[in-house]
Amino acid sequence: MELPLTLPAWLISLLFGSLVMVIVVLIFPEPHELSDDGVVRSAARRQSKSILFKLFLPLILLIAQFVELLPLEKHRAKLELRLIQAGRPGGVTASEYDATRIITIVLALLAGMFFDSELGLSPICTLGLGALGFMYPDIWLKDVIATRRRRIFRDLPDILDTLRLAVDAGFDLSSAMQVVVERGRRGPLLDELELVAREVSLGRTRQQAFRNFADRIAMAEINAFVVALNQADQLGASIGPVLKAQADMSRTRRWQLAEALVNKIPMKMLAPLVIFIFPSSFIILFTPLLIQWMQS
Repeated sequence: MELPLTLPAWLISLLFGSLVMVIVVLIFPEPHELSDDGVVRSAARRQSKSILFKLFLPLILLIAQFVELLPLEKHRAKLELRLIQAGRPGGVTASEYDATRIITIVLALLAGMFFDSELGLSPICTLGLGALGFMYPDIWLKDVIATRRRRIFRDLPDILDTLRLAVDAGFDLSSAMQVVVERGRRGPLLDELELVAREVSLGRTRQQAFRNFADRIAMAEINAFVVALNQADQLGASIGPVLKAQADMSRTRRWQLAEALVNKIPMKMLAPLVIFIFPSSFIILFTPLLIQWMQS
């Protein structure tokens, strides 16, 4: 049997990509950043659960250096805002995120070329998987932002109640936040409050720190809380009643949202019932009758 003299294009691309990956891993190890932001990003990268990010981190960092040279300031600013709202998963920057998108597109195109060569559907799978590789990072980031906001929305009433109890016990707001950060249950809202306390300790005004806090999360409930807190601070009013009112409003809103989700369950169950349950019931009920009619 004669062996083919030429290799498929997808196999050549895969071998070349693997060779480049090995060279990059050997020559460009992960840099050790000594700044505070660099230490935070390095820790976030080590804690990242993304297999793609862990495998291709040296290549991502290399491509990101070339992406930063492109004149994409507006795109980079919008992407940085979305990454901040997502809690900067994996400690990635906007350039590293775009580099990850490039790698995702390349991997998707290689997979599409493989399926096209095996199934003879060229170029359907290549185009389809290439488009999926382009859109998947945005879909993933949108899901991360939504999940983080749901967790913040769920934890907000309890955190506000804890802050109110600390304020009623005689602490000022900065000391109360410090107590909550040290003893509270870890989560995205607690991490943001820790960042607020750090900004205040570094000399930034409390109003500006809370405005930055609201901008980072971009939620209506957080904006209302920050506005009420800043107004009470400007007027010299007591913070305890403000925290209690905001906690009650957040808890009421949480119950209303839960009731709305419960009321939507019957509508969501209708489609599975029509597609799966009803046909099965019709088959069970009418098959014996059909058999009897055919025999008669």
